[in-house]
Amino acid sequence: MYTLRQRGELILLMGLFLLSFFPKTYRIDEPVADWHSWRQADTAAVTRNFIKEGFTPLFPKFDSYYALNETGAPNPNRYFFAEFPLYNSITYPLYRMFGVHELYARLISIVVSSLTTLVLYLLVKKRSGMGMALLAAIFYAILPYNWFYGRVILADPLYILFSVTTLYLVTVWNKDSSKIALFAGSIAWSLALLTKPYALVLALPIAYLFYERLKFRMVTNPLPYLFAVLALVPFFLWRYHINQYPEGMFGTTWLYNQGNIRFTGAYFRWLIFDRMNRLIFATGGFILFVLGIAATKIKQESLFYLTWLAAIAVYFVIIAKGNVTHDYYQMPLVPVGCIFMASAVLFLVKQAHGLLQKMWVVGITLTLIMITVAFGWYEIRGYFNINHPEIVDAGRAVDELTPKDAKVIAPYEFDSAFLYQTNRYGWTIGGDKIPEFIKQGATYLVSVNFDDTTNYWKSRCETVAQTQTWILIDLTRCSSVES
Repeated sequence: MYTLRQRGELILLMGLFLLSFFPKTYRIDEPVADWHSWRQADTAAVTRNFIKEGFTPLFPKFDSYYALNETGAPNPNRYFFAEFPLYNSITYPLYRMFGVHELYARLISIVVSSLTTLVLYLLVKKRSGMGMALLAAIFYAILPYNWFYGRVILADPLYILFSVTTLYLVTVWNKDSSKIALFAGSIAWSLALLTKPYALVLALPIAYLFYERLKFRMVTNPLPYLFAVLALVPFFLWRYHINQYPEGMFGTTWLYNQGNIRFTGAYFRWLIFDRMNRLIFATGGFILFVLGIAATKIKQESLFYLTWLAAIAVYFVIIAKGNVTHDYYQMPLVPVGCIFMASAVLFLVKQAHGLLQKMWVVGITLTLIMITVAFGWYEIRGYFNINHPEIVDAGRAVDELTPKDAKVIAPYEFDSAFLYQTNRYGWTIGGDKIPEFIKQGATYLVSVNFDDTTNYWKSRCETVAQTQTWILIDLTRCSSVES
């Protein structure tokens, strides 16, 4: 039987879960044509193809025959070797039971992100008490940045859950000497690494937790080495496997420092002013975040949070161009950022003496929180929009009017979002590559751009359907064309 205290905390956890869950359900059934749809479409295609072609997690496939990397080499098997498709494997049973619909994929992300709120609470409570834990979890639940990125069809929400869970389980071992928790922590880190390889930076806070418990005996103690081996071996096996299929791997060299962006004015402007201040913590939260760091006393409890923050900073430095280019790359900052926000609130309250001053501090704090939510929503609300509904309409027409085995050219500047809407395999560029794709079996061209290329093929091939915004052309019914 649960004690009254345990029941109260269970109700609290349920409340935190619901506080995190419901805002993310906003427009949950929208098609994959919102912000960052190019990457969401690739991820969604892998799960859909598990249904269409069989469950093959070691050989995930998306919809494009074009190589993922800079070589532009053919990708005849449509391999999609990025992260291990764990997110897709979790989504797959829902697709099997209820049918293929992006709503279920988004629902998985929402549940995962909401669970992260709970694990963050448990982690901070274990180290810093219930008050700071509750504040950190609330901040994580109400940040509008999380409302969007907690429901995207990407593996990133799953990575955040695994990373926070890893640190929580190692903390449990640190505090309670539970080797079962330590073993589970190594599994969690392994899953984080398989989901996103930059989970390697978690080695810094993990090492601190080992040092906190073992001091310099960690050098001779077998536990840290066993922990690392259990976590790293599956990751290296996966990397070895996918390296055998370079045509299905992303070109990643540009992520590090393309254009020598690292440590330039633009680098700091994008990461600090634009992402942290404007988008993620939305001014009010950024003030609390910075104050929380500044007010942190260098002691055992806070050193863990500082090493965690330092690990994120290392990640920002190493993956410099990737973090400047993509705003979802900063998701790993959010959990520890919310901890420092919570720390700032407690610091401000402790500085206040007397009822009037405490009311003043509470008023300022609530104002900053309201600014965070209001400004954050202002910045993130457009992310939910379908800015190009014509690709959805055209894709639906392709699915209805062409054979299931049709191969489609859906030019969208290498973006898979348009091709995904067609529910067909094919290519994401057109132009002078179209004759080459026809030789490889392309049977239809669908375009939302009435440019010279589209008009050329329209004049020589049979038009299946056309509206003011898109056209579908049968490439098997053409007069002689120039190659």
